[in-house]
Formats: sequence, structure tokens, C-alpha cells
Amino acid sequence: MDIAQTPISHFYDKNYPFIRPKELATKARQLFRSLKVRFLPVVDEGRLEGIITRERVLLISSTKSNARVSDIMVDPKVTLTPDVTVVNALKSMLSVDEWYVPVVNERNSYLGVFGLDHIISVLVNREHPSLRYRVDEFMTPNVVTVNRKDHVSKLWSKMVKYRYAGFPVVDDEGKLVGVVTQYDLIKYGFTRIDLESESSPKRGPRIEEIMSTPPITVKRDYQLIEAARTLVKYEIGRVIVVDDEEHMCGIIDREDIIRAYLKYIGMGE
Repeated sequence: MDIAQTPISHFYDKNYPFIRPKELATKARQLFRSLKVRFLPVVDEGRLEGIITRERVLLISSTKSNARVSDIMVDPKVTLTPDVTVVNALKSMLSVDEWYVPVVNERNSYLGVFGLDHIISVLVNREHPSLRYRVDEFMTPNVVTVNRKDHVSKLWSKMVKYRYAGFPVVDDEGKLVGVVTQYDLIKYGFTRIDLESESSPKRGPRIEEIMSTPPITVKRDYQLIEAARTLVKYEIGRVIVVDDEEHMCGIIDREDIIRAYLKYIGMGE
């Protein structure tokens, strides 16, 4: 089967969880924490009303907030219908920098979610030729990092500035020691008040208290299939690239894997 021209109806998740607009925003936070999802569709009487992202959940000012889901939801940048081909779906998603997109019918009824990882899993299982490119051909170099001693408020500032969902964590010598993401902030219960504080307590919270260790890495001269397998195995969105001396030299994420696939089939740069 030609993946590129196959309708996404063969791949999208018909059981992807959703939340209703009248439910408390704190319930959305709980779902993000327990399900480890990147976003939640907001559905009312079967119709897609909007989405909630991790970033929006982190803006809830208190765990006792009475805010409703409808107060923090936003419109999706793009939606897909089941008959859209994989290649057109991927191009649409990359154009707006989205990794997951709601799937609806012509009446805007919610059907499920299509994600980049659905196709990456297929590419890995088939050992697709596009995964023979080297990692360093598609990685993002010049990585933005955070220091393990930084407060979470500084981490949040960088997330807002760069629009990144996660960062490698280094020590004072620049050595890679971990990774920290929006999910870590949600998991440890940080709210807007914590994240926007310019005068965090002396003893914390600091990034080293919430980061994930050890960092998961791949070598820059590996084939992309090794990076893709790592993303699938650990259910992560990005992996750090190192050289033979274990020095960090880039990051490769799901979007990079898809860009390689589109290039191979002549539909990308």
C-alpha cells in the first residue's frame, strides 16, 4: 500500500480522548497528567468546539480554579477529514507546526485524532527507505538549553519565547544531564503563579527537581530509523543528538522524521 496516497482513515486514532466544554479546567489538567497527551479536543454533543493544549492548561492560575474548559480552549489551526491523503495531511500539519490534529466529518462531528506518530510507527515497522538518511541531515543544530539550577520560572520564559515544549538540561560545565518538558511542569503541579514568579524561593523549585534523567540520545551519524525507533519506543516527541564524544550537537523530533519522508517521496524540501 502506498502510504502517501492512502486516506488517513486507515491511521487516525478513533478512540482518542476528549473533554467537554462545561467541565472544569482542572479536570483537563488531570487528564494531561494521567494520559500524557499533548492536546485534548473539546467536544459538545458530538461536535468539535475547540482544543486545549498543554500550554493553555499551564495558564490555569490555581488548582482550585473554577475556570471551565470553554474558558481556556482555542480553535484548532487545522482540522482534517478522513478522506484526506496522508501526504496532504502531513503537509498541512507541518505548515502550521502541529503534531496532532482533530479529525472531523463535513458536519464538524468529532471522529478522532491524526498524529505524526501514527505515520512514524508505520515507517519504522516497514523500515521505509526514507529512514536511511543520516540523523545529522535533518536534526536541528544550535540547541537552546536550560541550566539544571535555573528556576522553573526561567524555564517557562524560554518556553514562551521560543515556542518549544521541551529543552535539554545542562550543568554549569555545559554537560548534558537531563531533559525537561511541559509535561514535567504539569506532572509536578506547577501553575501560572509559580511559572511567572520572578522571585522563586531560594531552595526551589528548580529544573533539576523535575527534569527527566538520564537523557535519551542518538548519534549524529546514525540512520534516521534509529532515531525514529527511539521516538516510538519511549513515546517521546524529540531525542537529543550527540557526537562520538557524547557532546550534544542537535535535536531531532517527529517533524524532522516526517520532513525526511516527504523529501524522499518528492513532496518536501
